[in-house]
Amino acid sequence: IYNPRNPFKPICTQCAVEPKLCLVFVFFFTTVSQVGPIQVYGLITQSVSLAPTEPLAQPVEEVSWHYISNGTRHRLADYRNQRLSIRHSQFSQRLDADNSGTRLWIRELRSEDTGSYTAAITLQGTTQTVDLSFTLTVYEPVLTPDIKMEMEQISPDWCNFTLHCSAPTNPSALSYSWMYRHKGRYQPYPNGTTIRVSLQPESWDGEYLCLVQNPADQKNASIAPREFCPHTRLTKGINGKTCWIKVFITLPILTALSFSVGVTIIVTRNKNFQD
Repeated sequence: IYNPRNPFKPICTQCAVEPKLCLVFVFFFTTVSQVGPIQVYGLITQSVSLAPTEPLAQPVEEVSWHYISNGTRHRLADYRNQRLSIRHSQFSQRLDADNSGTRLWIRELRSEDTGSYTAAITLQGTTQTVDLSFTLTVYEPVLTPDIKMEMEQISPDWCNFTLHCSAPTNPSALSYSWMYRHKGRYQPYPNGTTIRVSLQPESWDGEYLCLVQNPADQKNASIAPREFCPHTRLTKGINGKTCWIKVFITLPILTALSFSVGVTIIVTRNKNFQD
């Protein structure tokens, strides 16, 4: 005899003490349903399973599976005598069952498989039926996103730019989030496809990650500010080197000219003195 509020746990002590009370329970609670449907997510071409969240405490006699799509209820499959019989042509050659038929596998998922599924489980030795329901949503796989950078302003002290993330998949089912990774630490950014960034040179060696996901899949891409911000530092270095090169070239010339002028003045004075 089983608890009508939880068919997964038997009531042993109460049956031993109050057998008449147990019979009343069996009479009034012949069907038990879960509180709400179990949410299940899958990817096109992949496999998914529909199963109870807890094991049943009583052996299973048989299981009847149904599929509800656009308000129409279809007989999906029956499991009896350790054998699964598929009743719906849409799922032909794509269904398997184990755990006495309480777990149903759907292979090679299609978008039209999205819908509600129910399982009516009859337990051995009782008139009790456990009803389970599932809501399956099938998504397209998320493709690797693309990050585009737009430079706004760059200076020796700041690098200002905008990052835009996009993925070539149904945008209505996607969510976008950003993370900045620097020296092993992660800093989250507000969710969205676009972020604006201002960095000082000591942060240019970090990395920005764009995470794109739906309930069944996720992909990410990254971009490093050092790929475009260091141009300022490089330009500054080149200008400094150029300045030193000019000094190294100009100084010997000036020294030579000064020496030549000094020699000329000395020679001229000596000549005038002799005259």
